[in-house]
Amino acid sequence: MAEATNLMKKAAATLFPDSGEEQASFLHALLAPGPRGNAIVWMVPPRPGEIETLPREALPDWLPPLIEVVTSGVKIGLSEAYKQGEVYPLDFSSVLTGSAMLSARDSLPREARILDLCAAPGGKSILASALLRPGLILANEVEGRRLGPLRHNLSRCRIAAAHTQRLDPEEIARLAPGAFDLCLVDAPCSGQSLLAKGIENLGCFHPSTVKGNARRQARILASAADTVAPGGFLLYTTCTFSLRENEGAIEKLLESRPDFVPVEVPHLASLRSALAPFPAYRVYPHRSPGAGGFAVLLRRGGETDPALREPLSPPLLDYPVNAPSSDDEV
Repeated sequence: MAEATNLMKKAAATLFPDSGEEQASFLHALLAPGPRGNAIVWMVPPRPGEIETLPREALPDWLPPLIEVVTSGVKIGLSEAYKQGEVYPLDFSSVLTGSAMLSARDSLPREARILDLCAAPGGKSILASALLRPGLILANEVEGRRLGPLRHNLSRCRIAAAHTQRLDPEEIARLAPGAFDLCLVDAPCSGQSLLAKGIENLGCFHPSTVKGNARRQARILASAADTVAPGGFLLYTTCTFSLRENEGAIEKLLESRPDFVPVEVPHLASLRSALAPFPAYRVYPHRSPGAGGFAVLLRRGGETDPALREPLSPPLLDYPVNAPSSDDEV
């Protein structure tokens, strides 16, 4: 435990080099976690009062009405709305980082195609469906044990035009180069923010853990970039604080892909990272009701005429979520 604490202290000094008070507050949020904020995404018009939530005036004014923050202690899973697939719960940090896709909304074509490359358990796909109303979502998950919960959540929430796959990102890039208007990469990471939820995550600050995740993220990002259509977007998010897995991962991608540029997300301006020369956004557990996270929205140069693009390769659409078959195996 002493080694883990020392690694956290080192990370805090990197994140907040000019403020011992910030370092202490950040460490306290990880070492003495308290209740965190949970949000709900309504898949139907919200019904005020059905689930106990914070008043709208307590929430950011940009937050769409279909997203609410529940009162501490509320058991969302016991509500009738949850049982009917009318709401989906998310940590508030996931709402903040995922909301960066709103800055892409006005530039997306009608019936946009969205790829969620690391999709389980489905939160980002569900959020994208609610915020963007795309024409198609391909939710990909390479780990077989996570595929069932992903399909269950998408089906329960009745996500329109959703399909799942279990393919390596490199294979999707090969099958669908430049085919998607928005690619979501909620990347596998060291998960350091889990500590703020009181979830044990041994070794999450260890350099070898961070290094291993950064290598995997670089490979995923390279494939993700290949799937984005000219003029399309890539949203990269994590639930960790590591500089190497966040700003560092994007810096490496931009070195190899100068056709991508970071995009400003005006409603997240107060969360702008001080650790990058480009617009990137960080959520910290001592500053927010959420556990923590990171987001960067990138746009690829060029333009695509949606009317002229090729249909998606049939293997990608072999497993529609709401098909009559109940077989969830890929």
